[in-house]
Amino acid sequence: MNTMLQAYVPRAHEMAFREIERPVPSAGEVVIKVSRIGICGSDIHAFKGKHPIVSFPLTPGHEFSGYIEELGPEVEGWSKGDLVTVEPAIGCGTCPKCQVGLIGQCNTLQFIGGGLPGAGSPLFKVNQKQVVKFPQEVGPDDSAMTEPLAVAIHAVQKISDLNYKNVFIAGGGTIGLLVAQVSRLSGASRILISEKQDYRAQIARKLGLATVSPNPALEKEIIQFFGAVPKVTFECVGAEAPLNTCIHVVERGGYVIVAGVYEEPPKTDMVQVQDKEINLSGTLMYTFDDFRKAADWITKKKVTLSPLQTHHFPFRQWGEAYRFIESPQSDYLKVFIDMDEP
Repeated sequence: MNTMLQAYVPRAHEMAFREIERPVPSAGEVVIKVSRIGICGSDIHAFKGKHPIVSFPLTPGHEFSGYIEELGPEVEGWSKGDLVTVEPAIGCGTCPKCQVGLIGQCNTLQFIGGGLPGAGSPLFKVNQKQVVKFPQEVGPDDSAMTEPLAVAIHAVQKISDLNYKNVFIAGGGTIGLLVAQVSRLSGASRILISEKQDYRAQIARKLGLATVSPNPALEKEIIQFFGAVPKVTFECVGAEAPLNTCIHVVERGGYVIVAGVYEEPPKTDMVQVQDKEINLSGTLMYTFDDFRKAADWITKKKVTLSPLQTHHFPFRQWGEAYRFIESPQSDYLKVFIDMDEP
């Protein structure tokens, strides 16, 4: 067959499928048989039409893994059947930011699954320069989580030295739990996560992480847990209240790293930011070095991923997966689309 099915979002709250031509690799390109696609919070913001920088129509799929299916001319170092993932951020390659690896800060940044079509089809064509290989024993679920782990690594590396520092994390979703694990690997002293969903808090505790439920006395409880105000806080929710909690509890001259994606601009307590001389820093993506480090850590099992991998949906039920995630009654963390399901 010369065509295949592609999932796409033509408008808010609608998932559709269409026939497209099967990809043919050009020089330097490979075709990947897609196996797993992870759904992240940004995908849901985009599906609802509330992502600040993504517009329709949209072909999703930026967290994914698969197997090399076809090699184009001038492709070297790859073989059919290699398990791979793809670094989805593509900079111009020539600007000062790209030259030092800060692709996410490129003024002409393009993103697979955002402005560029994502991996929402059985086969996906990409330049070999974007591809990262895994040993076959890693498996498609873990390798598909390279991108969110790279996000966490980049966020934590905003702090030059985390050794013996107390860390508070607002939000126990996938990114929050990965930030916590990266912080622990980076030498953090004590780590506390606030999470309102008991399901996610239980998973955090299985990972050996302390949790607290948001409540009117939250800021006091955070300080009581550490016995002092924390040096570093991460906002991993994308909401006004947790952002201001991070600002209020962090020590003077401390760090507030904003990793959450906001559907609406928050009212931020800038008086406290100024008065306490807080280092307020945004983080969105990663460098290619961060991405490779994430792949290496997954290969070496430095992070625990399986408790975060909670649900799978077949390709043709992608819309149902989005509605499941949107439902307030659903308990989940990382939801995958299984592209190799019939």
